[in-house]
Amino acid sequence: MSIALISTGTELLKGSVVNTNSAFIGRELASAGLQVIADFTIGDHPRELYAALSDALKLADIIVITGGLGPTRDDLSLDAAARFFGLELESDPVLEEKVTAFWHRRHTGRVPGLVLKQARRPADSVVLDNPNGSAGGIAFRTVYDRRERLVVLLPGPPRELEPMVRQALIPLLKSQSTTDREYTLGFLVSGVGEFTIQQQLEKALKEFEIELAYCARPAGTRVFFSGADRGRVEAAAERAHALLSPAALPVGELEMADYVVKLLGQSHLQLVTAESCTGGLIAGRLTDLPGVSEVFKGGVVVYSNELKHRLLGVPEELLAEHGAVSRECAEAMIRGAVSRLEADCAVAVTGIAGPGGGTEAKPVGLVYIGAKLGEAEQVREFRFNGDRRAIRERTVEHAFAMLRELLEPSTF
Repeated sequence: MSIALISTGTELLKGSVVNTNSAFIGRELASAGLQVIADFTIGDHPRELYAALSDALKLADIIVITGGLGPTRDDLSLDAAARFFGLELESDPVLEEKVTAFWHRRHTGRVPGLVLKQARRPADSVVLDNPNGSAGGIAFRTVYDRRERLVVLLPGPPRELEPMVRQALIPLLKSQSTTDREYTLGFLVSGVGEFTIQQQLEKALKEFEIELAYCARPAGTRVFFSGADRGRVEAAAERAHALLSPAALPVGELEMADYVVKLLGQSHLQLVTAESCTGGLIAGRLTDLPGVSEVFKGGVVVYSNELKHRLLGVPEELLAEHGAVSRECAEAMIRGAVSRLEADCAVAVTGIAGPGGGTEAKPVGLVYIGAKLGEAEQVREFRFNGDRRAIRERTVEHAFAMLRELLEPSTF
């Protein structure tokens, strides 16, 4: 049961909007044991969808199309797909009632014809409920190249698409044949590159006859284990985890920040942050996570030396002697954060993210990260490569990795 994704939207190709839908669908389907084998991103033009469908149908029996179901003139996915497969569209009274009710929540008067086009569907198709928008999802079966295919169209806005994937798409796909169901497990390996991991795992896991995949991240490398036999996949993942410890997070853990928050919760600890070069990115990453208020009290962004002194108590003479980008400053920042913000643990970062501001003694990419838990402290120097964004991202991920080491001392 192979699946291909087609994301529509000219804005995705121009880079003005990041295509998070493909990543979300891929993760959710993989967790459900469903295999995505191809992913296409195209603009809002029928000929582009025709070409993508032709290519996708050579590879997969199930096609999931996202975007292009709304009321504007560039929302053409349903019409283009219907023409491609030779299907007629007809108005559905139930859908028309829903679209009309959704329109009248925000508008008065007659519903425009462009809005009512969302009430059409092919005969014998299935409507997938969209509780957060006017355009319902559409699923239909058809025959192409003498094989039966399933085509599913979903709206593009993530707040509409994501619940529909979980509540409608995955149950629909699971109801299909399960003879080629794929099982996937994975974990993050902190601070280790994918080539190094590949060298360690390829021979060691050969006997399991599973597929390995690697995804490099600022925090390290995600490793994925896939196969039709669940027992083999689980056994391979466990052996790999043993080989890669202590750098490897537990099986199933793919994000360092998420795992650190779990560790904090298990120990009933509260964390604060003190950030200079990252400008609040660490706190932002934490507050992306639901329920984090149980373990995260907050933090301070102390970009200037004045605020490092006033808010965290970093001594002025220390700043004058060693500078803000120094081991001594990072150490003073974590101590000041724990004492002044009254928390169990803290992480602090100070560095030069560039592109300017570097010197021969303190070049761009020089970062000091401090982490503190009780009496235990760590301050480390890093020299990151890349542009300003890359340096800041690497700083965030290494800060979480240092917190993990303090929270799991027996592992290291």
